[in-house]
Amino acid sequence: MVYNQYIKCQVCGSVTRIRLQVGYLKQHPIVVICGKCKTSLYGTAYIDQDNIGLKMEFDNANSLGNHIMSEGDYFVECSGEFPVRKQGVDDVDNLISISPFLSQMMSMSSDMKNIETYQQALANLDRTCQKWKSYKRILDLYESKSPYLKQEIRKEFDGQMFPCNTDSEVLHTIHMIEIIGFCSSLKPEILKNLNFSDDILRLNPVQMKCLNDFLNSHDGYHLKQIQSQIYKILDEFIKVYPSLIPAISLQHSGEENFDFEHKGTTTSTFETIKQFYLDVYETLGNLIIIPVAFNNIHYRSDLNSSDIIDSKTLTLEEFVKLTKANRYHFCTDTEKFTAFLKLKYNAKLRNAIGHNDIEYDSILQLITYYPDPKNRAKKDTEYLLQFELEALHMFQAILAVSEYLYRLQELKFMQDGDSDLIRGMASKIGAYDLCPCGSGKKFKFCHKTKK
Repeated sequence: MVYNQYIKCQVCGSVTRIRLQVGYLKQHPIVVICGKCKTSLYGTAYIDQDNIGLKMEFDNANSLGNHIMSEGDYFVECSGEFPVRKQGVDDVDNLISISPFLSQMMSMSSDMKNIETYQQALANLDRTCQKWKSYKRILDLYESKSPYLKQEIRKEFDGQMFPCNTDSEVLHTIHMIEIIGFCSSLKPEILKNLNFSDDILRLNPVQMKCLNDFLNSHDGYHLKQIQSQIYKILDEFIKVYPSLIPAISLQHSGEENFDFEHKGTTTSTFETIKQFYLDVYETLGNLIIIPVAFNNIHYRSDLNSSDIIDSKTLTLEEFVKLTKANRYHFCTDTEKFTAFLKLKYNAKLRNAIGHNDIEYDSILQLITYYPDPKNRAKKDTEYLLQFELEALHMFQAILAVSEYLYRLQELKFMQDGDSDLIRGMASKIGAYDLCPCGSGKKFKFCHKTKK
């Protein structure tokens, strides 16, 4: 179903026809640019699913009610869930056209599972948004070591399924916020790959203990500090999520073949996403150390022996001294723990934003940036939806690193003497494998024999 409403710009008086694709969201943001004076017309669509009601409210624009069709100056197609045609002049060609919903369904039609997966992903993310105040309260109480933590956990999680008798059980329950709330929709590979966790826990436990010791001895890299950075990004994502939904839909329909020139989004603008983009880039730049270290241990049996990048190999101490842009060079797809991140990023664009060397065309939804501040004759461009997709890919990479971090925390509990946790892994550990406690002894002669 599509719904037409005409609005009049309070600045220049031009009339814009809003053609809204009505979806299942109860409300979503609308960002419209007046085609004449270029004033930003921010609004919200409110959809009453129960009583079949709908209204749109805008800043800097007045509703004209039942305006005569075809008498608008400009035309804007809107959707809270899908990409749309970019705005233009209102004419007869725009009176009857395929809706954003049908257009997106056609792009997904080669595999009906894509449609179902996308709908389920949004339903899960919507539930996460609705529960976020409770979830965030649990995360905050966990970080502050509050005595009220277990009380709040029991309000959200079944005690029989998620016991919290030990520190490791509490961590497991809290980690389910990320698994159920985010990974199930945005990084489902973590759940589908049953060997994923085992591969981490089978890494040389002596080397993994050295990694934990290294991280906890460097300010900014303590396990709890890293975890805090991730929780902050989760909170930021929830705030910006309604603006990113059309970009999320592209990940289910094929972003590689999308027409970024002629199609865009009406739930965001560059300023809406910019800070989130910068924050995920900076946060991931700190977190990359974990998958890089895992690669070092897995491929070279040495925590301090990296892959050869830019004609050199680095120790972990040298790695942390690199700029974030140079750290990203080590996040390759040739070694599995970094390849799993499926990372997409644009370091030149990030630097241009930092130097304010950018321009944004709100009608074309085109970012123009200068990658070299010393040579402004050279410039590059990127569309807004491409920018949002990069932010999403970096956020999804953070979810993957968070899973790595969780396994590191499990190992830390084992290293600190959590015998129950070690014995719970007995079926995954060979008798003559090194004990996961990091003692350097064979499992058979270490915790396998302890009761």
